[in-house]
This record gives sequence, C-alpha cells and structure tokens, in this order.
Amino acid sequence: MFYLDTGNKDMCCGCGACESICPTKCITMVADEEGFLYPKKQDDLCTDCGLCESVCPSIHKEKIDYKESGNLPKAFMAINKDEAIVHNSASGGVFSAVANAYCKDNFVIFGAQFDDQLRVIHSHVHSLDEIDKYRKSKYVQSDINDSYKKAEEYLKSGKRVLFTGTPCQIAGLRLYLKKEYEHLFCVDLVCHGVPNQKIFDKYIQYLENKYKGKVTDFTFRHKIINKQDKWNSRNVKIRISERELIMNANEDKYLRGFHPGLYYRPSCYKCKYANPKRISDLTMADFWGVEKLFPEKDVHKGISALIVNSVKGNKLLSDLNQIMELNEVDFDYVIQSNAQLNRPAKINPKREQFFDLLNENRFDLAVDRCIPRPSIIRRIASKVLPTSTKDFIKKLVFKEEGE
Repeated sequence: MFYLDTGNKDMCCGCGACESICPTKCITMVADEEGFLYPKKQDDLCTDCGLCESVCPSIHKEKIDYKESGNLPKAFMAINKDEAIVHNSASGGVFSAVANAYCKDNFVIFGAQFDDQLRVIHSHVHSLDEIDKYRKSKYVQSDINDSYKKAEEYLKSGKRVLFTGTPCQIAGLRLYLKKEYEHLFCVDLVCHGVPNQKIFDKYIQYLENKYKGKVTDFTFRHKIINKQDKWNSRNVKIRISERELIMNANEDKYLRGFHPGLYYRPSCYKCKYANPKRISDLTMADFWGVEKLFPEKDVHKGISALIVNSVKGNKLLSDLNQIMELNEVDFDYVIQSNAQLNRPAKINPKREQFFDLLNENRFDLAVDRCIPRPSIIRRIASKVLPTSTKDFIKKLVFKEEGE
C-alpha cells in the first residue's frame, strides 16, 4: 500500500522521509490540486533500491513503537513555573521547559516556525534565546525540507538533538535515521489534523483584502488578560501593516473550518498515530477536563497534559520538575479527555465541496458555504457565557469529531 506504488493519498502523511532518503534524488515533494505535498518519482533516475518504502510512516509504525517499560506511559498535569513563558505559550509552556531541561550544552533544537513569508517550515537553532518562534500552535502542516538530514548530521557529530513535530513527522525522522541515537530526544503533540500552506495563504489573502494591508505576523493562540484580570486564550492576533488586530477565535474563519476538520490532509482522517501508543519520548497536549482534577487552577491561563512514553523521557522528569509544576494523573483520564488520543478525526462531509469552492472562489466564501457563520444567538452566547461553560461545550465538540 505504498503511496508511490498505488497513489492512495490515505497512505501518505507528507513527512518527506522518502525524499530525504533517496540516494539518487529522484523523489521530490510536489503539491497536488488541494495544496498538499506528495512525493513524485522520476522513473529514469530510480534504481528500485527500496529505501523510500522502508522509511514510510504510513507502513512501518511497528518498527518504532516503544516497548512497554515498567510504569510507562504515564501522564502529568504540567504548568511552567515561569508565568511569562506560560503567557507566551499555547498552553502550559511544556516545549520551553523541555528545551531548557534537555539542552544544556552542545545542542540543536528543531521545530516549526513561520518564516518571513508566513510559510510554516521546520528549522533549527543552536540557542535557547531563539526558541520563541517554535512556541504556540501553527495549524498548518510544516515543510520538513532538509531537517531530517540536518538532524542526522548533528547526531553523528555528537550533538544533542531535540526534535519537535507532529507524530507522523517524528515517525518519519526515526524511520529515516534507521537506528536509535542516545542523544536524540523527540517531542510530539496531540494532532487533530493538518491543513496545508495553500489554504493558509488564501486565508491571508482574504485578510489582506479585507483590512487593506500586508499581514506580517500571525498568532493562532494569543493570550490576553481582561479588565477583570481573567486570562483568555481564545484569541487570534494578526499584525496587518502597522495595525494589530486581536479577534476572538470564534470569529476567525480559518479556525471555523479547522476545528470541524473541513480541510485536513486525507491521511489525517485515517491516521495510525492518533492513539495512546506514541512514538516520541514525550507528548504534549492541551489538558481537556483538567478542571475536574484541579478545580483550584486557572485553566484559562494554560495547563498542559504531558505524557511520558519512553525511558529517556522518564529520565528527564527530575530536571523538568525544577522548571514545571508537575502532578501525576491517571493516564486513562487523559486519553478519555482527548479524542485524538483514541482515534483519528472524522472526515467532514463538506470537505470535497470546500476544495471545489476554494479553487473557484475566495477562501472566506468557501468556508461560509460549508460552515455557515453561527447564529446571532450563538454569537451573543459566546460573549456572555462563562468561559467554563464554553470550555465544556468545546470539549464535547472535539469528542464528537473523533467519534
């Protein structure tokens, strides 16, 4: 069922491991009509060596599954002790804590960032002062480019490598490397699914036309403190020319299509990594339902679920405990509270219609036709209902998407 043999798009996650491993450079990642990247092979350069098939995460998950070890996996409620980092993170500041705990010296950190053209790409840095660009969620599939090759080069030179990404990207890296490295530390996130750069570019184009300016910066998860000193993390922040626009996430058209799975990659709806058996040393996620276990905590400030999957991940806990508030919780509770730790997202019945409309119309019109704007009653309710009530509703929505 290898994609390059069958053309079955359900069997390609777009990680690019096949392109990176090819010794004759006969494979390139090319966008299809929807905008998702897929490998394309130049037959006259192919030697049928089979390396591309051997590193495919859609086929070989069993090669990189961690063996059960003692009390692993286990889960924690996690909050960074540095409130400034929590404020500038999507959730509880886990990524920053892991970077500080693991990267003491001779290290390199890989993560997803927006470049100066607002493209989401994987890159690497050698300083903890540069990791701010890797914080917060980017709801676009990143282009791995040469990150697997660079990671291998650094590992062979003796550097400690921290690599963060979606589960399928981590799987692609580990299969590409073909061996375990003592100084490789992998962190994945609980992923609902990935849109592509074309969709995001069309969204940015819509914003620029609407607000008559150039979008130069974008944040999907922006936290603010209101007049009552209450935290609110459901905001999108956009810098357009010299202006800064902050809007409630409920009013954002991109997120309106993202949350119900309108334009994820085809393979996301059949993802083999949307389950409790992870392939990274640590997994980070929003901690849905945490208020039931820790009612005294301000969930709107940002609280993460941290899952320890490997012996290597477990060894880092003592260092993480110096940087984060960690409280162990029932692993099954975390699984039950997060749909994509159980199953892939459910395909939206309007997905095909959306892409047909997107190629003919503006992004906003395609979204409006497929996911109508909430009624005025619902919009008013979103502004007056307590945040705790909206949290409960959002949790139910995410559960339904996975069923």
